[in-house]
Amino acid sequence: MTTDGVPRYNTARPPDSGRVIIRDMTLQPLRSARGRLAAVLAITLLAACWLRPAHAQDQEYRIAAVVNDDVISISDVEERVKLVVASTNLQPNPRVLQQVRAQVLRTLIDEKLELQEAKKESVAVGLADVTDAISNIEQQNKMPKGGVDQFLKTHNIDRQTMVDQITAQIAWAKTVRRRFMHSVIVSDEEINEQLKEEQANAGKPQDRVGEIYLSVDNPSQDPEIHDTAQHLVDEIRHGAPFPAVARQFSQSSTAAVGGDIGYVQPGQLDPEAEKLLSKLQPGQMIGPVRLTGGYYIYLLIDRRTPVDPATQVAVNLTQVVFPIPAGTDSASVIEKAKAATADAKSCGEMAKIGRDVSPDLSGPIGDIKVAELPAEVRSTVLAAKLATPTDPVPVRNGIGVFMVCSRQGGDQEAERDRIADNITRVRLENLARGYLRDLRQVAFIDLRV
Repeated sequence: MTTDGVPRYNTARPPDSGRVIIRDMTLQPLRSARGRLAAVLAITLLAACWLRPAHAQDQEYRIAAVVNDDVISISDVEERVKLVVASTNLQPNPRVLQQVRAQVLRTLIDEKLELQEAKKESVAVGLADVTDAISNIEQQNKMPKGGVDQFLKTHNIDRQTMVDQITAQIAWAKTVRRRFMHSVIVSDEEINEQLKEEQANAGKPQDRVGEIYLSVDNPSQDPEIHDTAQHLVDEIRHGAPFPAVARQFSQSSTAAVGGDIGYVQPGQLDPEAEKLLSKLQPGQMIGPVRLTGGYYIYLLIDRRTPVDPATQVAVNLTQVVFPIPAGTDSASVIEKAKAATADAKSCGEMAKIGRDVSPDLSGPIGDIKVAELPAEVRSTVLAAKLATPTDPVPVRNGIGVFMVCSRQGGDQEAERDRIADNITRVRLENLARGYLRDLRQVAFIDLRV
């Protein structure tokens, strides 16, 4: 624990708070780790015997799991179960509690692995990070300032339990970005293609989707995790808030925002998921659905028909048209068009190229609404950067290359940033899942319950 009250990596409390902890021990071969663990536990438990009644020792110091050199106690599990049940309005009957405990233990194991990896990457989580996260939770749940603390107090939940959970989420997000962000490169071509796809799908409904994801790393876990997912579906249908359940159970990065993916574009989700969602009405839910990596529960939050961006944008445009001579294939003309316009940096330079190539067909078009352009040109122009030649596209008299001299309406840079952020998020999510799966496979995990 740091002086600011927020744990950096190892989120366990000291033994006098009801936990048995192994601190700052590097991963060694299994035999060595077990030996050190036994020695430390023996000393810790012996000291505890002088401080606590026997019945308290039995409950608080029982070990639920050992994850490499960290211990998860029964007390850890029970405190998190209290948080999950209170925040999701689950019915705390024996069947529910049994399933919640199993999923909570899996989550706590993952968090230990994430925090251990964060420590290796020298990732720190400070008081400001946790405070901001709690403020976000209050805003998302329309709570007043201090509402989270009051909620925890009302339900007799140790505040450190929520701090531990938030710390693990933030540390893992920072670790994934530090580890992989440099390798996630979104090219202009990818952004342009996405803009063209959005233009092609203009006028078609867009779905705002919520998700809950439960991973299945081992086929032997499949029945148990399916049952857990089905139980979550049942609880949501009986009134448990989807965002709260997602926050506590989902193993996707969207858990931090209640599972809200946002408005998705065609092709962004698994084809089977898109097919199922297309049959829903806003407010309806589908799942559990077995897809790559595990089980998903989807909620259709909203459906909208976006405004066609072509109707909102006007451009000042210059074109160069390269005729296709008789007996010449278009591929060779496309290559010629690329080479001839590649170095153009202004509409004046493009106009000069046009005068040299085909003065009767080329030159400034002037101001025009994008919606008035031919369909084959529209998406290319919408995706184009200012003063940058577009890719060659077929036009009526040959192969055309365009340059946008100015633009009115819309916010193209914001749209490009949005698309780049979406692509980055999806790639980081996939990398994070593989990263955690690899950590599980090489970890020493000893389940005691």
